[in-house]
Amino acid sequence: MNLPRLRWLILGMLFVSTAINYIDRQALSVLLPTLRTELNLSSADYGLITTGFLVAYTIGQIGFGVLIDKIGTRLGFAISITIWSLAAIAHAFVGGAASLAILRFLLGIGEAGNYPAGGKVVAQWLPPTRRAFGMGIFDGGSAAGAIIAPPLVAFLALQYGWRTAFIATGVLGFVWLALWLWIYAAPDEHRWLSDAEKQQIIDESGNAKNAKLGFGEAVRLIIGARQLWGLMATRFLATPVWWFYVFWLPDYLGKERGFTLQEIGFFGWIPFVTVDLGKLAGGFLSDKLLERGNSPTFARKIVMAGGALLMAAGVLVIGANSSAETIAWVSVATFGFGMWSANVLALHTDIFPTETMATVIGLTTMAASLGGAISTYIIGQIVDRAGYAPVFYIVGSIALVALFVLIFGVGTIRKIQPPEVTNDSV
Repeated sequence: MNLPRLRWLILGMLFVSTAINYIDRQALSVLLPTLRTELNLSSADYGLITTGFLVAYTIGQIGFGVLIDKIGTRLGFAISITIWSLAAIAHAFVGGAASLAILRFLLGIGEAGNYPAGGKVVAQWLPPTRRAFGMGIFDGGSAAGAIIAPPLVAFLALQYGWRTAFIATGVLGFVWLALWLWIYAAPDEHRWLSDAEKQQIIDESGNAKNAKLGFGEAVRLIIGARQLWGLMATRFLATPVWWFYVFWLPDYLGKERGFTLQEIGFFGWIPFVTVDLGKLAGGFLSDKLLERGNSPTFARKIVMAGGALLMAAGVLVIGANSSAETIAWVSVATFGFGMWSANVLALHTDIFPTETMATVIGLTTMAASLGGAISTYIIGQIVDRAGYAPVFYIVGSIALVALFVLIFGVGTIRKIQPPEVTNDSV
């Protein structure tokens, strides 16, 4: 197999892992109308359970980020998907809110490894002018999982019961794991590549620039970087927009718009098609701007600004006069988040050394998850007391706040170099 085909195969594996990640996490939200009765769950219970998932996801990000940078992507990713697949299958045996909360916590710990691992793979295998598009494909699996989950989980639940739905979706991770262990190795160790192709990857990615930078030294280098803290703040604010649509859209459609479980299965996937289109479009556009000589600061931020404005359009859901108009405005907002998401992940590869990519993405995703945990808890309280209208105003407004932090908090986008590497040497 030649290098281009292997790159596409690996990107495909990342896409599928992220899709499975989201199928497993969204199965609960699709089944929520049923579980409200079966397990006697309130919106506040669901908010607490989902917050527990996000707290675990937050904790797991930095843990898996450091682990993957230390032991490698192949093994670190395998550990991650094993934990989350076992937890997903065990959801079939819950008896109430308490046991469900424990298993969601374990699911969050395991699923936390997906983004640090996948982000590091993209940084290792792709050149800078292809990384936003590569991140768009990798991250696009999240929307694909969200698209697949409603019809798949609804079908399994209606035909075989909700417990079987959890088991069937959880098994998908073990199928992926077998393929991953067979296909994947680091670029310089891959048995399907020639020595010339291995060197080509190093030359194109620029990883050789930091070849002498040890893990501990690299971590010390990034911790003091303004860009790290700016990205953490940006993701803390913006990512809750996505969590809101993932965790609460099926409930909103059922509770406020009168959708049945079958209708949620038929129509609930549409906004997640647009988020995938947004990721591909946003990644392609910023990569093209970069390839044509624009600075990373302009190329990434201008596309993300457009994404933030589209996310803010989600407030128009409140005044929608029909179910079709509701889905349309949600789709505009999720398209905008897709544009944002592909580029915020690409910024990591633009700024930080490859040696610490999993740790960096773990840190910023930890901040994103913390924002999601706080917002999800608050949303549960608001929905029980005032319905969904105030939530849409908050979610639409916070995207613009995140854009402000991106522009002024992250600053100029440039590669952080170790002290011994000077501009003359690169």
